[in-house]
Amino acid sequence: MNFPVEQGHPVARAGIDGLRVLVVGAGNGIGAGVAELLLASGAVVAGSDLPAVPPPLPRLAGWWPVDLTDPAGVRELVSSATRTLGRLDGVVNCVGILGDPAPAAEEPIEHFEHVLRVNLTGAFALSQAVLPVMAAAGYGRLLHIASMAGKDGNAGMTGYSASKAGLMGMVKALGKEYATTGVTVNAIAPTMVETTLIRGMSDEQVARLRTLIPMGRLATVAEVAALVRWAVSPAASFTTGFTYDLSGGRATY
Repeated sequence: MNFPVEQGHPVARAGIDGLRVLVVGAGNGIGAGVAELLLASGAVVAGSDLPAVPPPLPRLAGWWPVDLTDPAGVRELVSSATRTLGRLDGVVNCVGILGDPAPAAEEPIEHFEHVLRVNLTGAFALSQAVLPVMAAAGYGRLLHIASMAGKDGNAGMTGYSASKAGLMGMVKALGKEYATTGVTVNAIAPTMVETTLIRGMSDEQVARLRTLIPMGRLATVAEVAALVRWAVSPAASFTTGFTYDLSGGRATY
């Protein structure tokens, strides 16, 4: 039996042409790749990253330096992006740090706390600033980049694994809280991706983690960006509080 999709239904508008999207952490790696693909797909894109990081693309509609550990700066970022773009249809948070991989017994508590402040508390500050704006407009897509480390746990990366697990728990809660507003809150959990982030890991760690991926290779930034493009589109209308795997078959649950 065929079930026709009505004209104007979100699923019928699968493209992102004209969507206004803010990419946080857009200076390099996954964030830069996401911004580039969204621009190529017709979205109007603004970006943000740490003050020392320059904008990667000349076609961005706006660029603001911000540190997610500064809640006041995060609120100002959202306010500025909303004014510049006219509205916020989507926000993609690509900010994340690995920290200094080490056995848990040797990991200084200050390092552990710093990773959580950036990866988890910073993501909460961004969510807290963005979601009321989107809910007031009756539409929005908030997407955080998590990690398979948050599901499986990576030995020698306790702080990073804990921060990404917390991020996915946060997404579940926020998805439920905003489920009736027209706003979705989701995450993507890639396995290891070919970016500069893995330079903080030893060759032995990288080799061991690669063996956990049934496809036998790392993910690419382009593959992450392609999933982001769909997840921020109007077509992704009935999924919220969810974490999409991008694991090359690594996911075990």
